[in-house]
Amino acid sequence: MTAVNLICSYNYALVALSVLIAMFASYAALDLAGRVTAAGGWTRAVWLLGGAGAMGTGIWSMHYIGMLAFILPIPMAYHWPTVLLSLFAAILASVIALYVVSRQKMGASQAVAGSVLMGAGIASMHYIGMAAMRLPAICQFNPFLVVLSVVSAVLISLAALWITFHFRDEKTGIGWEKSAGAVVMGAAIPVMHYTGMAAASFTPSRMPADLSHAVSISTLGSAGIAAVTFIVLGLAVLTSWADRRFAAQTLELQEEKLQQSEAYLSEAQRLSHTGSFGWRVSTGEIIWSEESFRIFQYDRTTKPTVELILQRVHPEDASLVKQTIERASQNGKDFDHEYRLVMPDRSVKYVHVVAHALSDESGGIEFVGAVTDATERKQAEEALRRSESNLAEAQRLTHTGSWAWRVAGRDALHLSEEWYRIYGFDPEEGLSAWEERLQRTHPEDRAKWQVAVDRAIGEKSDYEVEVRIVLPGGPVKYIHIVGHPVLNASGDVVQFVGSSMDISASKRAEEALRQARADLAHVSRVTTMGELTASLTHEVNQPIAAASTNANTCLRWLAGDTPNIEEARAAAMRIVKDQTRAAEIIRRIRLLFNKGATQQELVDVNEVIREMIALLRGETTRYSISVRTELAADLPQVMGDRVQLQQVMMNLIMNSIDAMKDADGTRELAIKSQRTESEEVVVSVTDSGVGLPPQQAEQIFNAFFTTKPHGTGMGLRISRSIIESHGGRLWAADNSPCGASFSFTLPTKAGTHT
Repeated sequence: MTAVNLICSYNYALVALSVLIAMFASYAALDLAGRVTAAGGWTRAVWLLGGAGAMGTGIWSMHYIGMLAFILPIPMAYHWPTVLLSLFAAILASVIALYVVSRQKMGASQAVAGSVLMGAGIASMHYIGMAAMRLPAICQFNPFLVVLSVVSAVLISLAALWITFHFRDEKTGIGWEKSAGAVVMGAAIPVMHYTGMAAASFTPSRMPADLSHAVSISTLGSAGIAAVTFIVLGLAVLTSWADRRFAAQTLELQEEKLQQSEAYLSEAQRLSHTGSFGWRVSTGEIIWSEESFRIFQYDRTTKPTVELILQRVHPEDASLVKQTIERASQNGKDFDHEYRLVMPDRSVKYVHVVAHALSDESGGIEFVGAVTDATERKQAEEALRRSESNLAEAQRLTHTGSWAWRVAGRDALHLSEEWYRIYGFDPEEGLSAWEERLQRTHPEDRAKWQVAVDRAIGEKSDYEVEVRIVLPGGPVKYIHIVGHPVLNASGDVVQFVGSSMDISASKRAEEALRQARADLAHVSRVTTMGELTASLTHEVNQPIAAASTNANTCLRWLAGDTPNIEEARAAAMRIVKDQTRAAEIIRRIRLLFNKGATQQELVDVNEVIREMIALLRGETTRYSISVRTELAADLPQVMGDRVQLQQVMMNLIMNSIDAMKDADGTRELAIKSQRTESEEVVVSVTDSGVGLPPQQAEQIFNAFFTTKPHGTGMGLRISRSIIESHGGRLWAADNSPCGASFSFTLPTKAGTHT
């Protein structure tokens, strides 16, 4: 008896449900593909496996609901381990699909390979699922329809991969494009299933079905499967949506930060006058930042090119810029250069360009770099160069070198060119010359310099010292050194900056001036002594005449019948006394006439006053002038030149004598010395003469100013110069009721005298 195939039919409600599940699964696949693509690292693996589980469950559910829609006039059950294996096949196919479509690029070969694997997985799922059927019938397959179902699975997989790849963009959301793609995929996927079902035919069998591990699915079970599938797919889509929202928010924040960063970068470029650029050598494409457009003064709508850049380059720099661009485009190496631009208003800019070479995706060379408007820096450098040149010239003209040295280690930080010239070093020696300078410092001045520096470090103060240096060959220079401390944040001295001035010329000038003053003072003394010839002759004649008288007296006492030895001895003693007096007068006169170098020694001012009074006694007697002295007994000695101080006293006494010699009434000369609390000696010479000229009290100290008919006008000028060179001062005042008073101060040995 010929076997008759069983008549099959479909539950169209379940068929429609399977198609709906296929569409929902397709939508989930599109959604999940976007999330897998957007993720990275272990998150990508989680999305890939989780998405494959949800998608595989949806495909399997569509297949299983489709099988439940298949109706035969015999009871059917399903071997659940085999059903579970078909689920694993669906999940594996989903893993392959999601992996392929989530890659950054999907070539034709990748798409074909993926579709073959995915189609094979889906076909395996289908036929494994059919193998799970347990029924009292024999199942046979139409080979042509089986092959057609497998080919359909591969082609449908290829279409599904293409649709998923192009609609995976996470920003697409739930728009019409993604929904339409899901409908197309959802409608195509069941084609393979129902083609495979059509390939099967069933013939009744008397052999009972093996129902071990087999289950029957009721209508409620079918509804449960569908519900679980929708829940799984819904959760997958919901999770994807939540992740997309979170990613969108994160992206929005990142975009805000990026925009803020770009704004900061743009402002930083504007403030620093630095623009950025990109240059793709193969295409010649150049991308400029906003600041680059501003630097080159081109409108933002202008497309930057190499030719456009060369239009702005200064003609003198154009060839160099061309060579740099050509060399960079050929060897693909970094470049760094500066050149000038000529702006439309004919102004000139200096730009500094630096670029770094990169390899683009196609293997070509691309440069990224920065262009900086260096005009202000160039102007500042030029101004600094001019300033340094002017400073160097000023230092050369003033013979002043600048320096800086560090306290720790006592090594030099800076030495100017003039400093090297002053100390006789070659600038090629560098900063090491600083250590050798001490060898050129005069041995007698080294300790003085060291003491000044140590005190400045300890007191954190300036130091100022004058030293001599001995150059190779023997020349000696006088150097005036001034240093200023530099403190750190904690207030410690870390370095000194200062200058060294060659004052040798001024020292020689001072010595020449000092000699000229000494010569002038000598001339003044000689002139004064010439005017005192008659008086001095009288002073010398007195002791000589007295000596002659005493000699005659001595002879008489010896010539008698009985020589009076005692009287003769007394007369001889008077002769010696008169001779000593004459010799002292001559010595004083010779000292005043002597032309020698100044000698600093301790001088008794009271003794100088007494000597000048004695020397000028003839003049005071001649004009009937009484001399009164008030000399302090405890007057300290002063450091000075005895002859110069004698000259000052002689000038002041002679001026007083000249002021009183024609005056009516009492003629009195008062000389007073005293000690002040400020450790000074004050000497005043007061007369009762004609007094100071009205409104000209200060002018009497000017050179060549005189009120005498035959005066030179140099006496008071020289006297003030001498007193000031001794660290004192000389002034004049009217004396009440008549006459004038001249006073001067001198520092004592305990006082300050420089």
